[in-house]
Amino acid sequence: MLSADAPIGVMDAGFGGYTVIRELQKLLPCENIVFFGDGKNQPYGNRSREEILCMTRQCLRFLQEKKVKAVAVACNTISTLIEEYQGEFPFRIFSIVRAGSDEVIALRPRQAVLFSTVFTAQSGCYQRYIREGRPEVRVIPQGSPWLARLIEDGDFDREKIEKELRQTLGEAARSHPDADTLILGCTHFPLVADLIRQLYPQFTRMVNPAFVQAGQIKEYLEENHALRAGGEGSLHIYTTSDCETYSRMAEWVGLKKPELVELAPAPRMPEPSL
Repeated sequence: MLSADAPIGVMDAGFGGYTVIRELQKLLPCENIVFFGDGKNQPYGNRSREEILCMTRQCLRFLQEKKVKAVAVACNTISTLIEEYQGEFPFRIFSIVRAGSDEVIALRPRQAVLFSTVFTAQSGCYQRYIREGRPEVRVIPQGSPWLARLIEDGDFDREKIEKELRQTLGEAARSHPDADTLILGCTHFPLVADLIRQLYPQFTRMVNPAFVQAGQIKEYLEENHALRAGGEGSLHIYTTSDCETYSRMAEWVGLKKPELVELAPAPRMPEPSL
């Protein structure tokens, strides 16, 4: 049986997962949340499948030690591989890719641009999930190798960010002018959604999977009578990167003030094959 007082875990390759925490705190203000952000190894989307799985399992074991009752995998790249690890842990793991796909299925666009890391775009995971529910929807993948890293730096250098957007998303927008739906397939990307709207107003609908993922977690906890009753929820942040940056960005994103921001050991890379 799930403990109602146990925290919800959130994990991401960097502080992009704050966009998921923001939605959870709006929807479930009484819940305690433990966040693990592997900023040191970010972006996962530029790494190999073996590296991603090795680091992901270490992140999940860290949250298991915190006795979480459920985990939101906020990283789209990590979520594309969920079938590889979800059965290895004693808690329910929620995929942000599945959440985003469910939202696209509900919207029923003719064309949707998937804007994500290169790994997520090439995985075909969004395309497969959406095809299962709406085979008529055309999903156009567009990966960005550096946007998540530029956002993770925390200084929001508009010139660099705009250049990366024009070189990546700009290509998809020009090639598919009739596409009006944009899937923000990386949790960092909603943090620059306003700039994307300014540059590419053709995307009149933006899918933020974090909103749907938070709703799915609430529904799961309700069904299992595991919602925390009363009180104000706490937020503990663990990062493998700079604690000062993570604390500052938590305030910038609009999160409730964390009770703890602490440096955590970074996941180790897999040993090279001989």
